Amino acid sequence: MGGDGPDFIGRFSTTAKLDLFNRDNSTLQSILKWYEFKLGEKKIGELLAIFELVEINPETREAETTFKLKEIPITTDNYPPTSYITKLMKNKIYQIPLSLIPAVKTYQIEILFWGLRECRTLNLQSIQEAEVTIECAGARATRTIKNVQKYPNFESSPTEADTYALLLNLPNDDKFWPHLSIRCVQHRLFGMKEIAGNLVVTNLQKYLEKSIHRSTPNDQAAADAVNELSKRIPYNFTRVRRSIIDAYEASLMPQNESLGKTKLVKFESNAGRDRDDGDSQASIIHVDSLGQGKKESDESGRKSDKEEEDGLRESDLTSESPSNRKHGNESLTTLEKIKINDMEKTAGWWHKYYASKAKLKLMRRCAIDMDESLKDRYDAYAGFFEDKSTLGLRKGLKLWNRAKKIFLHVGKAQKILRNLAAERMEWLEDSEKSKSVVDESLELIETNRLKELTLLQTFDIIETELENVYDYEGFNDCLDTFPLYRGKGSSRSDEVGDEKRIYAKFKGKFRIQEISRNGTNCMSPMSINRTLSNLQMKALSRSKNSSNMPTNQLMLQLDFNKNPITLKCRLYIIKALLYRSWDPSGKADPFIKIKLNNDTIIDDVDGKLPNTLEPVFGKSYEFDVQLPFQSLIRIQLWDWDMTSFNDMTGETKIDIENRWFSCHRATCGLPKRYDSAGYNTWRDTKKPTIILTELCRTTHINVPVYMADFRSVTVGDKIFECDPECVEFVMDIKSSVDILYRKAYHESTEEYIRQNTALAALHAWGRKINQKCALVAEHIECRSLFNPEFPGIEQGKLEMWLDFFPMSRPPSNAMIDITPPKPTSYQLRIIIWNTTDVELNDGNFLTGEKTSDIYVTAWILGERVDAQQTDIHYRSLTGDGNFNWRFLFDFDYLDIEEKIVFQAKDSVFQVGNTTKKIPPKIIIRVYDADLFSADDFLGECVLNLTHVPLGTKVPNKCKADILLNPKHRAINLFANKRIAGWWPMIAPLKEGEIRDKTLLGGKFEAEFSLVTAEEAEKNPVGKAREPPQPLEKPNRPTTSFLWFTSPWKTLRYVVWRNFKWAIILAVLIFIGVIFLLLVIWTIPVEVVRQIATKIFKNK
Repeated sequence: MGGDGPDFIGRFSTTAKLDLFNRDNSTLQSILKWYEFKLGEKKIGELLAIFELVEINPETREAETTFKLKEIPITTDNYPPTSYITKLMKNKIYQIPLSLIPAVKTYQIEILFWGLRECRTLNLQSIQEAEVTIECAGARATRTIKNVQKYPNFESSPTEADTYALLLNLPNDDKFWPHLSIRCVQHRLFGMKEIAGNLVVTNLQKYLEKSIHRSTPNDQAAADAVNELSKRIPYNFTRVRRSIIDAYEASLMPQNESLGKTKLVKFESNAGRDRDDGDSQASIIHVDSLGQGKKESDESGRKSDKEEEDGLRESDLTSESPSNRKHGNESLTTLEKIKINDMEKTAGWWHKYYASKAKLKLMRRCAIDMDESLKDRYDAYAGFFEDKSTLGLRKGLKLWNRAKKIFLHVGKAQKILRNLAAERMEWLEDSEKSKSVVDESLELIETNRLKELTLLQTFDIIETELENVYDYEGFNDCLDTFPLYRGKGSSRSDEVGDEKRIYAKFKGKFRIQEISRNGTNCMSPMSINRTLSNLQMKALSRSKNSSNMPTNQLMLQLDFNKNPITLKCRLYIIKALLYRSWDPSGKADPFIKIKLNNDTIIDDVDGKLPNTLEPVFGKSYEFDVQLPFQSLIRIQLWDWDMTSFNDMTGETKIDIENRWFSCHRATCGLPKRYDSAGYNTWRDTKKPTIILTELCRTTHINVPVYMADFRSVTVGDKIFECDPECVEFVMDIKSSVDILYRKAYHESTEEYIRQNTALAALHAWGRKINQKCALVAEHIECRSLFNPEFPGIEQGKLEMWLDFFPMSRPPSNAMIDITPPKPTSYQLRIIIWNTTDVELNDGNFLTGEKTSDIYVTAWILGERVDAQQTDIHYRSLTGDGNFNWRFLFDFDYLDIEEKIVFQAKDSVFQVGNTTKKIPPKIIIRVYDADLFSADDFLGECVLNLTHVPLGTKVPNKCKADILLNPKHRAINLFANKRIAGWWPMIAPLKEGEIRDKTLLGGKFEAEFSLVTAEEAEKNPVGKAREPPQPLEKPNRPTTSFLWFTSPWKTLRYVVWRNFKWAIILAVLIFIGVIFLLLVIWTIPVEVVRQIATKIFKNK
């Protein structure tokens, strides 16, 4: 409709049932149903209703129905102005029959009004005074902010805590619960009001407060698979961390210096006192004496408890212990312990990063192998025995063995099963042939290298946002963020709306509690969708919350408008992955820009990385954030353009306010091990013992008590033990070097063990102490990047993490240096001495003998980039070749990644080069040179410079297993620098050829020498056989020549050698024939002459 007429919102269609209530239906309430209003394919509303078609009596002309409907007159008493009845209805309104009304209970919706965030301009004017109304089932609560730009939080008032609670009668069946609406209205001049946005909260069930039961180990294991909605943690106003209050009190120092100083000193003294109490010898002796006294009396009781907790404790140790974490259930060997010690002496942060990546990669490979194994079993047999085997195959190997026995006893099934298994095995063999044997060997070598990397300390690499981790509840345990939509479109909380329609965000919290009204649920027919009276509401609120009223008002007492909290933020950005190009060359020139709300604080255009879609930034930024004025950190990636405006690639947003107030302690992640220095240095401003003491004090648990040797701590009724590897690390000292090294890293042995014992308790806090408060572990989160121009389409990933600390306890240590390591320049020198057993690929058309014109080529970066080749050994009759040829390869090697780094262009239109990384492999191939056709590929040897297998001293012992067996003894050329010997070359499998896949394509004798660029400059050598340090020419046989350029040698060594007797015989025959011809030629003449002579003499 146009003008001021009504707008069409949506429709739904249904079919009314005839005489619905005349049927024998014991549960009439079950016929209630939600109907969805739709506009096209979009859902725009819902209606809870019943539709009945009633038959009209032809005599009385009245509808005959089970229920007599009572008309409700439209008056101000029945429909007050607050119900928004603006026009008189033409049709009559009837009261709903009481038997159709669902049974109800009284609930209280407690509302925390916190503030408004991310307010946009309306009609080119910023929002100043805003009114937020929360309404549910006719009951509403309203609060106003006088100046949103200056004071974004609602005014705090401890006396108004009870005012913002709605008491409602809601059905017992929560599927009939009404929705809750949040509406924000802007106040303009002259009393004008304008809607800034609204939201319909559809899932009120997740805010229902449920009783918390102590879970058993079985419950804990099952809880990991439970839906997030069913495990949603109801808000508790007491969940305010002690550090928040301390930071708030410290922020009062500019206004009242004495107050701030007093509070801060009190906090420090409390923390120190708790720490001293927990660490005092008296407490230790007391616990020891209690343990001795109660040992006999409580032994039986403790035994059952211990057995009950063994499963959970074992799983905890399995996940936390570094040894179990790295090698399953296997303990570390002595060699591995020595290797760990050596690696940690020289390790940096990037070593820890790649160790974590290696751990994640191994976990993926393990998961893929398990999936492929189960899939192979399922695919091979489920098609024929779906009814019997599907369930067994899914459950695993045990049930599969049982199903197999059943199959083998079925007559036809036995034959089909065996044939199918044979076909499956052939298919698997064919699929394996498609993968090079050398590649499989290199993959296994790579797996072993990854396992070695995981010996170092690691952190969690989260492949999504930290808010998406189940244990952390999206950091909404204290505050929820509700987007308020403006304009046409969906405004439901269970749907993702258009971000362009979000004009403000409401921050607050809801808690729904069931209210007991003296064992009865009183309700009048007219009070279903209304709030209770104010007197009832106040009385019920006092009876429900009188005991914990001070704690409920705790957050509201903190006036952050006038006393904002300043946080010191440290943002670490490691790398990014972009899914699309932004330049015509197919690449991008990304750089980082950081904003607080809409204000740019960092524009790092000078740090742009050219021509890459996988930028490795390695940047760290430090800045201050003031809460509540700067609650949103926006990290953006931009593409730099030379001739046009820069383009925003994508951005990710972090609500630092929610992280700060969360009980999950997202300020700084907890590492797996405490170290005071080194690559695993402790970053937090508080040590584990202090953090543990504060948590116990906040949750009203007794101060933690440590044993005499500090290897275990008691928190409440739980005992936590220190990681045995941490104890062994400082106790097992065998050399003076280790003593100096470990003393430099740790204060003392006892302090180190005590801190790691407390850290073990912190890691298990969310599983054993408080299941609603899992603490954030050290991590890297991979956040998705989105661009407003392409809503809903992910533009890439960003690896980063964020630490932040209150200025009441600012960080004293420097930021972690995550600058990407620079590669080292090397020169690889390879001398190809000889080859042998090379395939003879050519045949002489005259003699038929097999020969090959052998030459060797090698490259590192690519065959068309840095390939070098020897000269040609012509006419090798035995597969032997002599070269004495030197290859020189200069490259940059990144030791920490074990990758070769080089610059190259991907296209001719690209401006500048792209940085690329490849594994440090040398590819050596042998070819047969052809003059008029492509050279024939005869064999290949691929060597990883970090895992070069030892060659043999003589060619007779050189076998293909040297390359194909990953367990063959090998060295790291970057460590050993030089190696020489004989190596095999694997022949390529020709199309249509059936032969052993490990067939040798030849052997070569070589010498590998690796030197740094500085060493190469001091001791230079020449390529091929050139000076300096030239090589001698090879002593090749006289038969080695090119027939086209040496015709005389061809006659001597090819023709004469193979056809000598034939040539001699041909010459003799030729001479004989000539002599015979001469005889034949001269005989007639001689005969005539003789006859003539005789005739003339007679005359």
